[in-house]
Amino acid sequence: MFKKVMSLALASTLVLSAGAFAASAAEAEDAVAANDESAVAADDSSAVAAGDESQVGAGTKIYFDVKSAGWKNFSKIYCHIWRADGTGKWPSWQTKKELCKKESDDLYSYDITKAGKENAEEIQNAGSKNLYCVIFSADTQVQIYNTIMNGNCIGDTLYVTGNKIENPKDSNKTDTEAAWKNHPECGPQKVITSTSKVVGTALADGTTDVTLMADYLLDYVSDEGVADTSKTDKSQDLINQLKISPLAVMSNVNFKLEGFVKEETMTQDVANKKKATIEGILGNCTDPTKGGEKVNKDEIKNAEAKNDAADTSGSSNGGSSSNGSSSNGSSNGSSNGSSSGSNSVQSGQETTIFFVFAGVMVAAAGVFFLVRRREN
Repeated sequence: MFKKVMSLALASTLVLSAGAFAASAAEAEDAVAANDESAVAADDSSAVAAGDESQVGAGTKIYFDVKSAGWKNFSKIYCHIWRADGTGKWPSWQTKKELCKKESDDLYSYDITKAGKENAEEIQNAGSKNLYCVIFSADTQVQIYNTIMNGNCIGDTLYVTGNKIENPKDSNKTDTEAAWKNHPECGPQKVITSTSKVVGTALADGTTDVTLMADYLLDYVSDEGVADTSKTDKSQDLINQLKISPLAVMSNVNFKLEGFVKEETMTQDVANKKKATIEGILGNCTDPTKGGEKVNKDEIKNAEAKNDAADTSGSSNGGSSSNGSSSNGSSNGSSNGSSSGSNSVQSGQETTIFFVFAGVMVAAAGVFFLVRRREN
């Protein structure tokens, strides 16, 4: 009988100890959660305090200062967003999914979730990467010029500067230049227009002045290797404006051609014809990066295929101010703070576990001693 009583006592002790262990573990988890919540709250508070008013409650909206554009007699404002490299599925021009909301007589907003959940999440996660273009337009056929956008632009406002820029595709049209109030690295998109002019200031990630020139030559040399001389004869002027090396351009042309062949979007024969013609064009140029020195034709012919955008992506962003933005700083601060808080809670949890385990062992030893004494 005594053994049974002692066994029940031991079992009760173990159950109570397990309960104490679970309770202390739960307390530890609650402490971690509370620590994380306070860190996030502090991070959000500091971010709002440090940011401009237009960034408060950024959410998923971007804004357009229609008053700065001076547009009249319109009834609807639209926002067209797309990936600068032309990939992905995005809403079509001035469809219902691009319709903006009137916030006031001077301000319209666009919720990027209307462009699709995946697209919105992608933009939000882009951070300082200049991967997107945006155009605000009205139902009266007026629009702003292509403007670079990154993930940090959410909550910011686009306004019209007053400058006019040639439409990249239609030289008969001019668009009004726009800029972000708080993100100068995301200005008007830098491109070479259909009339061979360099316009804009902000390069999309993955593009550089060299890749712009490489694409220009590839566009105006046919699959048969025939150059549109009305365009290609302006190569030297463009190279001088962009201050780039003809050899670097040829290297990027070769890189792109190799990619087309590998992806089977171009045959090797077509690639060879384009390559030969472009070599001839660049071989007759001078190099502004070397004081106008004549290009070595053998170097052009033997140029190594090279992805200039991968090697110079830091300079292609139009500046590095975004690297030191408050968003990065607050993010790092939050991460470090919550990490140290979690460690301190874990230390307390380990101490509690030790004492609970020690208590169980002492109780078990006591029961064992009493049982042995009773038998004797």
